[in-house]
Amino acid sequence: MDILKETLEQYVPTIEEFLTSILLEETDIEVDAFQEVKNDIALEHLNDTDVYLYTREQNISSDVIIVLDQEWFGLLSSIMLGIEEKEKNEQTIGLLEEFADDLAEVIKEEASSNGLEFDFGEVKVLSKAEMQEELSHEKYIWTKLDIEGIADEVVRAEFLLGDPETEIEKEEPEEEDDESEEETMRELSSLEESDDEDFSTINTRAEPKERKKEKVISARHIEFAEFAEENGNGNGEVHSMDLLKDVDLDVSVELGRIELPLGKVLELAKGSVIELEKLAGEPVDILVNGNRIALGEVVVIDEHFGVRISSLVTTKKRLAKIKNGSEG
Repeated sequence: MDILKETLEQYVPTIEEFLTSILLEETDIEVDAFQEVKNDIALEHLNDTDVYLYTREQNISSDVIIVLDQEWFGLLSSIMLGIEEKEKNEQTIGLLEEFADDLAEVIKEEASSNGLEFDFGEVKVLSKAEMQEELSHEKYIWTKLDIEGIADEVVRAEFLLGDPETEIEKEEPEEEDDESEEETMRELSSLEESDDEDFSTINTRAEPKERKKEKVISARHIEFAEFAEENGNGNGEVHSMDLLKDVDLDVSVELGRIELPLGKVLELAKGSVIELEKLAGEPVDILVNGNRIALGEVVVIDEHFGVRISSLVTTKKRLAKIKNGSEG
């Protein structure tokens, strides 16, 4: 158990860095609990409103389950969609699946650097009842994580890893008995014999049956005009960045911030000095439409100030995840 706990703690900094890049807030993770539990009590203390992410690690045949507090719905949707969705729906399910896939890739890369190979299957977003049906081990390694920095209060996350040595063998479906097989063979034989009969004769021997009145649907052939194949949007133009050349984006650089009580603001006068929270030499924030996209350092170009970008705070899939509005 101690070795497993040490192994898990090795991945905590990687997970912290991943969450910071996604949620744009400095993240701190603390392992609050770590123990072995039986499968009948693995989910007993959890809520129906929790988020359950399930996948299967193929190399060791083990269940991998991530349990997130309901607050994660709002956290991920506000950052990735620009709107806050606090309930489970089609949009939040898609976000959670992408979030889990990205996290799995990060963990696989970190494991590969340590000489380990993980092979995670498809991620499913399940309810508590559905999750209980997926449990395929008698024992699980349960870990409780307290995550600070991404919300006003500590956000809960839990992790369950199935013990491969306690995997439950699933019963195979029962085979059909000899009697049912013989009946099936008789049915097939009768069908083969019927193929040789004259179906028109069979129809004449059959007793007439009452037919339900059916609604008669009339139809007629419609000919459509032919259109020549064209590339573009129908106006003879091809979509490109030219379409967005007249779209304005406000780019600004924030040197620092400070909160002042109203009384202090009223005392400001010509010559007053406001001390910012940032230290000299710290990178400044580069904002596009009010959203931080990068960090940089101030430089002087001829007689003008400039900013040299030192790092980007967005992930490679951030633009692909934004479906509505701007980032929050």
